[in-house]
Amino acid sequence: MGDSNNLPSGNYKFNKGALYNIGFIETQRFGTWDCLVFHDVDLIPLDERLLYTCPRNPIHMSPAVESNNFTLQYYTLFGGVTAMSPRHYLAVNGYSNYYWDWGGEDDDMFNRLVGARLSLSRLNSTIARFATLPHKPQLVNPNRYKKLAKARNRYKSEGLKTVQYRLITIFKKRLYTHILTDVNPFNYKH
Repeated sequence: MGDSNNLPSGNYKFNKGALYNIGFIETQRFGTWDCLVFHDVDLIPLDERLLYTCPRNPIHMSPAVESNNFTLQYYTLFGGVTAMSPRHYLAVNGYSNYYWDWGGEDDDMFNRLVGARLSLSRLNSTIARFATLPHKPQLVNPNRYKKLAKARNRYKSEGLKTVQYRLITIFKKRLYTHILTDVNPFNYKH
């Protein structure tokens, strides 16, 4: 999934939740899927026994990340690498589109899952360990906690059903598909 904001002509912020929603919508063109895996691009699995599958419940697959000293930062963390069925994704109306820059969308997803009364699982940290690729620090969303306070109340009305974007192109490769989009922040409440 790509966002044209990274192109020289783009000057907008990054919205991971909207990109995940777009990825869900656009991949429906290519067939039906049993499992959705949402994976931060800077995380690399360290144990080949780690299986990318969808069990019965939504699952947090990355409880032990190198940049966090291989410890779970906080109980409500549901980010990094997660997996769920399309049925669960639809039940929570996907990710929120409200979070620009870094932070908030993963915690919002946790609140959506709890609000929809879905049970969550977490993989064992002895196998679910990830290295962190080096990268520049991201701009932190200063309003994320204020928005998180209302996440459980708005998940039914905001998210997958309200994502707005312009599809630029789709590059289908043998091992992956690159979907390039334009997500305009002026289409959303901040």
